[in-house]
Order: sequence, then C-alpha cells, then structure tokens
Amino acid sequence: MLMLYYTNTARSTIAELATSENGLAISDAKERLKIYGPNTIKVSGEPLWRKLIEPFASIFMVVLFVAMAISLFHHDVLDAVIIAIIIATSAIIYYVQQFSTERILRALRKHESQAVEVLRDGKAISVDSSLLVPGDIIMLTEGEKIPADARLLSSSSLRIDESQLTGESQPISKQTEALRGNREVYEQSNMLFQGSFVVSGSASAIVTTTGNDTEFGQLAALTKDAATKSPVQQKIDRLLTQIIAVVAGIAVVAFCLSLYRGMDVTESLRFVIALSVSAVPESLPVAISVVLVLGMRRMAAKKALVRTMRAIETIGVITTIATDKTGTLTKNQLTVQTTWQTHGTVKSLAQIIARGVNHASHKMHDPLDNALNEFAESKGATQPSQLPMLSLPFDQAAAMSGNVWHNGEEYDLFIKGAPEHVLTRSDLTENEREQALVQLHKLTAEGYRVIAIAHSMLKKPITTFDDLTHKHTLTFDGFVAVADILRPEAKRAITAAVNAGVTVRMVTGDHFETAYQIGRQLGMVDSHNQVFDSRRMNVMSDEELEGIIENTRVFSRVIPEHKYRILTLLNKHNITAMTGDGVNDVPALTNAHVGVAMGSGASIAKDAGDIILMDNNFKSIVDAMHEGRTIYANIRRMLFYLLATNAGEVLTMLGSLAIGLPIPLVPVQILWVNLVTDTSMVIPLGLEPGEKANMKRKPNQPDAPIIGKFLASRMVLVALSMAALTIGMYAIYTAQYGHEYGRTIAFSALVVMQWANAFNTRSDDESIISRLRVFNGKFYVGLAIAVTLQGMVIFGPLGPLLHVTPVTIGDLVVTGSISFVATILLVEMHKWIGRNYLERTY
Repeated sequence: MLMLYYTNTARSTIAELATSENGLAISDAKERLKIYGPNTIKVSGEPLWRKLIEPFASIFMVVLFVAMAISLFHHDVLDAVIIAIIIATSAIIYYVQQFSTERILRALRKHESQAVEVLRDGKAISVDSSLLVPGDIIMLTEGEKIPADARLLSSSSLRIDESQLTGESQPISKQTEALRGNREVYEQSNMLFQGSFVVSGSASAIVTTTGNDTEFGQLAALTKDAATKSPVQQKIDRLLTQIIAVVAGIAVVAFCLSLYRGMDVTESLRFVIALSVSAVPESLPVAISVVLVLGMRRMAAKKALVRTMRAIETIGVITTIATDKTGTLTKNQLTVQTTWQTHGTVKSLAQIIARGVNHASHKMHDPLDNALNEFAESKGATQPSQLPMLSLPFDQAAAMSGNVWHNGEEYDLFIKGAPEHVLTRSDLTENEREQALVQLHKLTAEGYRVIAIAHSMLKKPITTFDDLTHKHTLTFDGFVAVADILRPEAKRAITAAVNAGVTVRMVTGDHFETAYQIGRQLGMVDSHNQVFDSRRMNVMSDEELEGIIENTRVFSRVIPEHKYRILTLLNKHNITAMTGDGVNDVPALTNAHVGVAMGSGASIAKDAGDIILMDNNFKSIVDAMHEGRTIYANIRRMLFYLLATNAGEVLTMLGSLAIGLPIPLVPVQILWVNLVTDTSMVIPLGLEPGEKANMKRKPNQPDAPIIGKFLASRMVLVALSMAALTIGMYAIYTAQYGHEYGRTIAFSALVVMQWANAFNTRSDDESIISRLRVFNGKFYVGLAIAVTLQGMVIFGPLGPLLHVTPVTIGDLVVTGSISFVATILLVEMHKWIGRNYLERTY
C-alpha cells in the first residue's frame, strides 16, 4: 500500500518508519540496505539481443553479406569465407570498443557520487547517498541536491528548486505541517523529492523512499539511457551521409565501367560492393566514441571531470575564460594578516568577531569563517557556550552575514560584510568615516581582502537583513585584513591560455584596489584602467558596457547578477567558459558555452556545470583546454587518414578502369586493405599525444569544418599519389611478369603507402623526424599488427586465400621503398610550404 507521508505529522512519520529523532542505528541501516538496495536509479538500457545484433545492423554489413552470398552463388567459397571472417572481425572489434567505452563511463560516474550528512546512532556522519535507506534522517543546507524522497521534520527559510520534476522554474517554499486529502507532487509542500535542490535555507528530513521508488526514479524508469552525441560526432555523421551519397554515384560509374571493360556481371557486383565498403569510413563513429571517452578519462586524471561529451569539443575552442579568484587562482587558505579598530583593543575586536562568525556553517566549512574563528581564538576571545538564536547567511544585496544573540530583554546583532556597505549603515561621523576609508584604501592597496566588523542592539530579533530599517544604525568596530595564497601555477596557466589565443578575465567580489593588486601579481593587468568596478554596471546600458568589457581583464565588486550580465555580453562575440561554485552562480554556469563548476562547490552548481574541477584549480581548466584541442586534432587525424587512404583506393580502381587496365586488386584484397589498415591504425592515431603547436594556435570556430582547406589539399595530393604509384607499378610489373605478379606488387605497394600515410598523419605540421621523437606506443602496436598480418599474406599461409602470387624480395623492397619514401616526401613538402608560406586553416 502506498503511504501518503505528507498527510502524517513529523512525529507519526518517524514512528511509521520505525526510527527515532536520533536516526537509525548503524546496524539497522545495514539491514535495511539489504532489503531496499542501494539508493541509485536504474535506467532501462538496450536489451542484450539488440546489443548483439547492433554491429550487423548497418548498411555496410548488409552489403558485405550480399557480397558473401554472391561469392557462394559463384562457387568462390574461399572469398566467401574471407568475407565472413572480415564480418566477424569487425563485429568483435565493435563489441570490444563498446565494452571499453561503457566500462570507462561507469568508472567516471563514480566521481559524481554525493556525500550526505545523516544521523546514525545520534551522531551526524557523512555517507554516500547510495547508502541511504528509508528511515534515515538527513540534514540539508543551501546548494545541496536532495538525495531521496523525504518528509520534512524541520526547516529554516527553506526554498526548493523542483524544476527537474515538476517543470516549475520558480523556487518553492516548504513547511513541516501535515496536509489533508490527495495532493499532487507539486502540492506536497512538506515533502522533498530526489533530484531537487535546496536554493536557500536549511532543513532536516526523514527519508521515505529511495532509488527507483522515488518520484524521480519512477519517471526515470520510463526513459532509456540514450547516448548523446557531441557536435564533432554530429559533424561526422553528416559527413558520412554525404560520403555515402558520393560513393553511391561512384559505384554506379564503376559498375558501368567494369561492364564496359568486359568484366563478368557477378564479378562487377563483387568489385563494386568491395569498393563501396572500403570507400566509406563506417567504423569512424564508434572509434570517435572510444577516443572521446578515453579523453574524458584522461581529463578526470587531471582533475577535470567532464559531464557532457559536448564540453570536450567546446573547451578546446573557447576564446575567453571568466574565472573566480578564490579557490581557483588562489588556494582558498585564508589567514588574518592585520586588523584596524576604531576603539578598544585587538582582543575586544576579536571578541566581537567570535560572535559574528557563522556557526551554522558546520557542513560547508566556510574558509572566511574558519580564518576569523582561528584569529579570535588566537587573541584569547571567549567562545560562546551556546549557538546564536539565529544565523543570517550571507545576503548578496546587503553584502553582509551575521548572528542574532538573545541578551536579556534585548537582542544583539553581530555582523561582518563588505566595508562600503557596512560603513554606509554605520553611525560614524564624517571625520571618522573619512579616517576609515583611508585605512581601507591602505589595506586594499597591499592586496588584502578587507572585511568590516560591526554590531547593533535590537529591540526585537530580525530574520533577514531586509528587516533592518534606517533606524537600525550599526556600530562600526573595525576592519579585518585577510589574505589568500596565490596558486604558484596560476600565473603560468594564465600565460599559457593567453598564448593559445584565449583571454582570461578575473571576476571577483573583492574591493577594486585588492582586485587590481591580485591581477597585477598574476600578470593579468598592469594599470588600473584594466580593472572595472562592477557597481558602475547598474547605471550603464549594454552598449556602453560592451565596449568596456572588451578591454577589461579584472572585474571587482561583482555580484551574481553582474556575472550573468558580463557573461551575456561576452557570449555575443566569444566562446566562453565560466567558473562558479554557489547557488547564485547557476544562471551564469548554464548560460556559458562551458560551465566550469568547483568540486568543493554546491551540488546545484556542479549539476549545472559541464566540467567539474575536482581540485578547484585554474590550471585544470587550461589542462582541459589542451586536452580538448588534442582530442579534436586527433579526430581530425583519424578522419584525414581514413579519407585519404580510402580515396586513394577508389582512385586506383577507377583510374585503372578509365585507362583500360584490369583492376589492380581483387575484391577480397580491397576488403583486406580496408580491414587491416583502418582497424589497426585509426584508433592509435586518435590517441596521439598533443602537438606543441596546439596551445599556440588561435581557437577554431565551432562551426568550422573538421578538415580545413589546407588539410583537404593534402588529402587530395595523398590520394592522387597513391593511385598514380599503384597503377604505375601494376602496369610496369604486369607488362614484365604478368597480371598476377603485377597485382601482388600493387597490393603490397598500396598497403605500404597507407603505412607511410599513418606516419604523416601523426602531426599536422611537424616533420616526421620531429614527430618520431614523440613516442606513441599504441601507434607502434597498431603498426606491428598491420605489418605482421600483411607479412602473413605476402610470405605466409594467407597468400593463396587473397590471390597473392610469390614475388621476389628485391621487387618488394624496391617498390615498398619507393611507395614509402614518395608518400613521406610529398607530405613533408606540403608541411614545409604550410609552415613557411601559408596562413593555414586546419
């Protein structure tokens, strides 16, 4: 029977789930985990039978089956067996690639696990969300993702984003009282649902359902885990569609030419089928998936967890990075450096600070509160024996946070906040205010982050800073100067990004002078004109602001609304990456081309980001950018290699027919070349280490073709040279030693030229000598496999199966050397011209 927990009181819900206000016993939680299973959502995937037939469901496999049937009908059993082996080998490779991809993705998902604070045996402990069970009592704070369906027990100013479940874009206020009657999900104001986020406030709740029994889980169970394709995969799919259309036309021409040259109809069909299959790089989409997933794993090893494949490509083409300072460019290890007080002693100021620290930050461990608390303790301040009556979290509009304490019949408010805002509300005289501003400028000029400390007596408590009227003036107590440690690698990473054609902009809430000093230390600015006080944005139009943003590298006094507006204007002319870690950063993260969330940030920010920096380090963004460019370049290499070699095969066959020669290769040889060279070399080329020039080029435009004009011209040259050399060697050796001998020489030469092309493809512009110094073990393993298999054909037992006749070692060495060297020299000349004379577009 379905329990309507929203109709129960909090106390009756605790009783119904056989737990207590102290939470479950650890032993009870383990037993319940056995009964209910892990708190994970299982999405229905493809059935096993569909996975098994998937590699055989492509049009290319169907064509190969037709070719095998024609061979059997023609009583060419050996050819049919060879085609069957090729089909089976292709299927096995497909299975291995898919299995590897899924295994890596499963491993990467483990990084996204969520830690939840839960009461067990009366103690608050942190457990993985997958270990939650019905009856667990959980504590939630701002920014956290709700890990399971739960009934609220207590709440403070709680507002929830349930858009993923209900579609409601506005946050919903929650309460703890029981409800009556049947209520829809969006009406259950005392329930929390898995997949939602805490936008503000805090709460405790008791878990009612987990996993697929949750409201979100039931919806997810109705959907399938559809794999999304990255933009580069979509480009490849469109390109393959165009190639198939072209090949279809070529097949018709080849069929007509072969009949015109007197070839048998059945043999013509087998020839055209083999030519069509070899001309289209049908295995490329699966190979790209493998390369992308392996790239995601490499990025994760460098502390950048990629959540969407789209981000892998986009991070490589970004033109500007808007980054926070704290924790990204700095270590987020705050320490109090000095203080300035208007009255009293440092110890008295420390006592006020101790009462203004946010004691509700037990989960987030705010670095500023920690630094202030450590300072207060070091100065002998007496720590409060009880928690404050009310903690006021940081308010963006007021730029303050603080605590309300009960003091007899009155109440004391202790706050910390932005100096300008606190001074505006304080009771200082004009002279005192001027003196405070002088001290503020002095501290910020030294690069310190300055926090103002103040207090006030209240007749009645307040729940938000909006409740403070103009009658409530603050007693200003002084300044605390806090310093963070710059990451030593931050300046080098910024320089690397700038050299790669990417502008870096620091977006910080710090005072103007503090922001300038930090920007100067990082090499981002050298004058105050390059720093912008974002408070001026409020009176500026977008047109005015757009011109300023273009030349600004450091933005000070930024609030989330400013960050979103800056990003919107940057997006007009840039591909942007934006960092963020809090609830208020979510709009900017989702609006950026690549949202970069901090691993230590709020769950809602991490869920909105495309990439999560596990170490919160700016350098990891630059590393991810380099990896993204390398992956994109490698995909381009794979495509170039396949298209150039396949086009060479097609031109060889068509050229022979056009000039009246017999075709140099029989159908099974064409399929063999396609299988051996494509399969063994294409993925190793996709795993090539990045080139030095990767981070010295300007980013490509996202809508640019994968292969630009320069590489396209090289591809045409390679294809033409392969065809010319193959046909020429076939004609020469056929005239001297006969058709079978000439075909074997042509077959061998074509394969060697494809190996040479693989060496050429390792770099877009580096010479082969330079690239040989960069070791890629996978490339040499693939090459060894290809050479071994080809050796078994030329010298071993596979020769008769592929219609290979014995030839002299001398002829093989001469033709092989010419094929290899000629292909290398042609491309080296093309690279040299590009390096020295042309403005290249790859």
